[in-house]
Amino acid sequence: MPATHAHADVTVPPGFVLASLVPATEYKALTASTFLTPELLTAITLIALGRTRQQTATALGITLGALDRLLIKATTALGCRSRMPLLVHTAYGHSDYPTPGELGDPAPDLNSDEWMVLLAHSGGFTFKHLSQARKLLLFDLTDINRSLLAKLDALTPAHAVRHAWQYGLFPRESGQVTNRPVAEGSTP
Repeated sequence: MPATHAHADVTVPPGFVLASLVPATEYKALTASTFLTPELLTAITLIALGRTRQQTATALGITLGALDRLLIKATTALGCRSRMPLLVHTAYGHSDYPTPGELGDPAPDLNSDEWMVLLAHSGGFTFKHLSQARKLLLFDLTDINRSLLAKLDALTPAHAVRHAWQYGLFPRESGQVTNRPVAEGSTP
């Protein structure tokens, strides 16, 4: 299939990939957005939906190398490091990026450890860094992360960040994203 957009590495129409994966309002906002290229919007959204790099590349009909080039362009455009949960968080926090619709259920209650891990994900910190900073075992962080992913019904840390946005756990303040939890008393 020939390329459908300016980026020669993408062989599947980016909007088409998302049509059955996101709610209609989000799909419409993504396809109408001029903030980033359709390829970048699609790649970020697939990662946010819990797709792996391989699944994302396959969905776009490109190689992992081509996907990595797209993700580097995305992190450069958004001014963040190349950590997928941070990329998703930074994208959703940008006032020009179409954010996903809210989930119908109330937000789950996260304990202070789960907030710590969610904020580490959204801030682009690795477990190794968090382990050293908080003097926690990696094993314990992995258990906390499993609990966080289960509560947010997420497949990956980037997916957890998307669901946190959908639950309203990350507010926008004056067009800027904040890593401050919304719920009183939930701050780690």
